[in-house]
Amino acid sequence: MPQKTLRFKIHQDGRVEETVEGFTGNSCNDATRNLEEALGKVTVKNKTSDAFLSNQNEKLKQFNHESNVTL
Repeated sequence: MPQKTLRFKIHQDGRVEETVEGFTGNSCNDATRNLEEALGKVTVKNKTSDAFLSNQNEKLKQFNHESNVTL
């Protein structure tokens, strides 16, 4: 399982730049929602390539658990 990291860069003008690493799909939004609400208005959001990956391993584990088919 990859390490999950949140990085923050605070600029002199008060802007906060957040970088999220190790999350796939929309899980990064869930991980940062409370922080973003506390910090204020989000003006720009850019997705990395990780955001476009689905969590296939978790889906396969769930499928294997729910059925008697082994993949």
